[in-house]
Amino acid sequence: MIIKLRFTAQLKDAAGVGSDQIELLKNEKIQSFLKRTVDKYGSTYGNILFDEKGMYKHSNLIVVNQVQENYEENTLLNDGDELMLLSPVAGG
Repeated sequence: MIIKLRFTAQLKDAAGVGSDQIELLKNEKIQSFLKRTVDKYGSTYGNILFDEKGMYKHSNLIVVNQVQENYEENTLLNDGDELMLLSPVAGG
């Protein structure tokens, strides 16, 4: 099972790619998936998604198949899903 992961702004820079395909674990949900991506993309990326206590930073948006998802709802991911992470954009 494969999911397409897309990044914007700071997360794109930290990950070093605009998109990637990652294998899903059986019955994997958003929370475990995002935590697992930190191992792949590193601490700079992880520090954008999570605070020093490991809590998800809600300034980042999660969109699965063009529908915004809430981290706390911990939605089940499926083969072929597209998950986009939108990090905040600074400036003016």
